[in-house]
Order: sequence, then structure tokens, then C-alpha cells
Amino acid sequence: MRTALRNLVVIGAGLVAAMPVSAQAEPKPPAADVAVRRACAAAGGLETFTKLGIVAVACKSEEVTQDGHVTSTLKNFYFLSPGPTPGRLELPGSRVTAADDGAGGWALIAGRPDSRPATAQMVRRSLRNALFPLLLPFSLTWEGVSVTGVTAGTAGGRPVWKLTVEVPHTFFDTPQISTSWTVALDRTTFAVVQAESPFTDLGKGVTADGMLFRWNDPVKIGGVTFYTEQRVTGLDEVGREKSHSRIDRCQYHLMPADDAAKMFGNPIPPDQRPKPPAMQPPPAGPPATPQG
Repeated sequence: MRTALRNLVVIGAGLVAAMPVSAQAEPKPPAADVAVRRACAAAGGLETFTKLGIVAVACKSEEVTQDGHVTSTLKNFYFLSPGPTPGRLELPGSRVTAADDGAGGWALIAGRPDSRPATAQMVRRSLRNALFPLLLPFSLTWEGVSVTGVTAGTAGGRPVWKLTVEVPHTFFDTPQISTSWTVALDRTTFAVVQAESPFTDLGKGVTADGMLFRWNDPVKIGGVTFYTEQRVTGLDEVGREKSHSRIDRCQYHLMPADDAAKMFGNPIPPDQRPKPPAMQPPPAGPPATPQG
């Protein structure tokens, strides 16, 4: 009997050893809210982040196009945590200053008011373009952002949890940025590893590269982890990396929350602000047919 049991154990061990890795069960992923909470905790904690006050971010971006052309741009961002609004962006090279105090956006171009009615909505969307990837994982808690699924996977050979992220079509300032993202978290520490926005095809020959975001050189500001280098690589229609790339090198500092009115308030006199388009009455229907 002992011999039979021993042989059975040996045979069973051999079967286990021979089982292919692919047949082994994948680890059970955490719930979406748990993954987001643990990712924020790994970066310093959501409560700590929301109490930072005004965060100033000064970035120098160097972009290399697909044909090798190189451009450099200076950008300054300010937001009252947790962001994105109240927020402010400055493009010194274009002499553009724009902000949204939470009630609507405004912009000055070379010191003159931007008179376009769409500015009231577009400033907030432009702030999301820049800050959503840079402020991950905290930006996953913003209004309109939904984490709809978590799966096990790998990123660069590293075991990760892949979060499927959806945002409304009005979230960014251009439809060329996908509304479906994948954010990868380290499977053990829940630190953010990378984020991916796929290639978009808007039809009629209008397409836009996807974007793969990775970060280097972390720094602690007020107990929260930010990254001083963000690398963005273009992705083609099947997710292959392209030579189109950008490096953002950023510096951060904190400002008192009491400066919010000065930083984000609309300086344009009310009579010079763009007016929303007048509502037009609905077209009149056809005349009624006489009865009788």
C-alpha cells in the first residue's frame, strides 16, 4: 500500500511538472476601485494629493516627428489639486495664457482676449490632455473617468495589472486622442508602469498615432510621487512603436491655495468676454391642413 501511494505521488508530481505554464491559472485581479485605491496609496495617497494646494509644473518638451524633425516647446501648468480645474496653462513661445476657474475657461493671446465662444469649454479639455497622463494614477479619480476592467498581463516583461479606462468623447480637446486607454500597474507594488492610448481612425483618411507613456526619475513633492521625465512614443494602427516620440522634462513646486483667485480667475472685463451663441427657435412646421 505504501509503495502504491508513493508511486501515485511521484506520478502526480510528474503530471504537475509537465503541465504547461499557459495552463496554470492566472492570478485573480483586484476590483477596479481597489486597484485605483492601492495605486494612489503607492504614490503617496489620494488624501495627501488632494491637500497639496496649487501645484505648478514647468515642462520642456522635445518632440521628434516621424521624419526626424525636432521641435522644443516650453509649457507651464498650474492646478488646484486634485485637478484638472481650477487650472491654468501657459505657452510662452505662443504668448498664450489660458485658465479655467471651475466655472468656465478664458484665454489671452498676446495679451488680447480670445473671443471664441468655445474657449469656455476647450481650456478644461486642453488641461486634461496634458495633465491626465502626467498625474496618473490620481487622474483616474477625476470626474468622467471610469475604470471598467482589470486583467493580469505583462508590460516589458513585468507582471502588471492592466486597467481598462474609458472617458467621454468630450474629455479631451480633440477626437484624435482615443477615449479608451490602458493603464498598467505593477502587480506587486501597484506603482504606475505605463499608459497606452491607441491609434485612432476618424475616417476619410484622418488618422492619429496612438501614444505610449512611460515615466522616469520620480521625485517627492509634499509626500506625493511625481515624475520629472515623461517619455511618449507613437503607436501605429496595430500598436507597434514608431520613431515619432516626445520627452517631457518637468519640475514641480507647490503654491499656497490662497493664490487660486489670482492664478485662475478671469481677468477679462465682462463686456469683452465671448458670448455664447444665441439660441435659435426651432424651424416652423408645415401649415396645418384644414379639416372638414
